[in-house]
Amino acid sequence: MTDLGHTGDLPLSGEERRRLKGRNPTEPIPTEFAAIGKRTPPAKTVKFIERPAVATRGASAAALAGYAPPWVGASFAPKRASAPPQPIVMRRGERLEPFSIHPPDDRRIYNDTTYPWGCVCRITRPDGGGGSGVLIGPRHVLTASHVVEWTSNTAELIEVHFAGNAARATAFTEVAWAYTQITGKPTASNVDDDYAVITLDQRLGDLFGFFGTKLYDSSWDDDAVWDTIGYAADVAQFNFPTFQRNLSLDEDAFDLGSGRAIVTSADVIVGQSGSPMFGFWPNDPIPYVVAVVSAGRGGENVCAGGSNLNNIVRQARTENP
Repeated sequence: MTDLGHTGDLPLSGEERRRLKGRNPTEPIPTEFAAIGKRTPPAKTVKFIERPAVATRGASAAALAGYAPPWVGASFAPKRASAPPQPIVMRRGERLEPFSIHPPDDRRIYNDTTYPWGCVCRITRPDGGGGSGVLIGPRHVLTASHVVEWTSNTAELIEVHFAGNAARATAFTEVAWAYTQITGKPTASNVDDDYAVITLDQRLGDLFGFFGTKLYDSSWDDDAVWDTIGYAADVAQFNFPTFQRNLSLDEDAFDLGSGRAIVTSADVIVGQSGSPMFGFWPNDPIPYVVAVVSAGRGGENVCAGGSNLNNIVRQARTENP
């Protein structure tokens, strides 16, 4: 190290360190370490789906099956987990209170890998942003279109049931499907098509199970029967999934296309984009997604649904089995 005239036991100052020169590697990586950390994100492919000219129910209304593996336990309500303690911030001997969401806030942290709660996904884009999603096929994840980074062919990182400091499994985007490739915040003109399906480079749905989909029916408006799971930036610092139950949906009456904007009573914040809105039907352990969380609009939280949601999942499963 160059002698800068530094004396005493203090560490080097920033200016002193700035004047030091670094060094290049002096030896090759030992063979036994060469493979560590070598898994890099693959290049992804982007797929654009043409919207049907006329909205039809037909095949679009047919439910798509989910899958509950026999080697994974199943439950109809997740086990709750304790929230990590809030940090204590002191200033001049006085304890400061952190910001909080005013009640009612129905979000609860959970840590449960039974089906279907263990199918939740945390998605991280190459630029560091991201959101939530859920396994929707043998190697498919349903999320919001604006969660995917469409301007780059670098793959997103998908972590299945990330909780605390570990995930059940990780994968990368191989193909991304969308009707509308939304960058930035959704707008009034594209919020109804704000969903995408990510095809993974691993068959994690075969291992952990996956959700099905159903076409939302406006006769269900205002019925508090829906659940959602995802990751919230303000709850457990995005490190544990949250769930909400007994939520209502209300489809926009003026939205008549194959993509539909649906208002929800769910508490939503950054990170929960792409979270599924789903329900359970009698005598069926499979949950069915009818919409995904998209954006806020005039004080309301809005989801994206409609027949295009079924269609995009069907096409991704068919073309990337």
